[in-house]
Amino acid sequence: MTEKEAIEVIKSNMPTSGYYMLRKALDTAISALEEIQQYREIGTVEECREAVEKQKPKKVIIEPWSPALCPTCRVRLSESLGDGYYKHWTLLQRCTRCGQVLDWSGEE
Repeated sequence: MTEKEAIEVIKSNMPTSGYYMLRKALDTAISALEEIQQYREIGTVEECREAVEKQKPKKVIIEPWSPALCPTCRVRLSESLGDGYYKHWTLLQRCTRCGQVLDWSGEE
């Protein structure tokens, strides 16, 4: 049973009179289930942690005679100019594949 289904079952079986404490408890349960639904729409705890980590700038991987790489997913952040030289895309603030915020400091 999903949270939504549980909410509907509780609401449809709610006592109409008396049972003040039971109604209060059921209202609290409904509120808790609705809050859980909102959090599940955002994503799992792991997904949220991953998203927060990607907001922290990470240094781009730059090695001599190699393209610049995203520090998270290793996608190429440069284009080859031939003869082993690369033009790095230093204006790129986020990785085009994974969304990692990029730190190009120290790069000309």
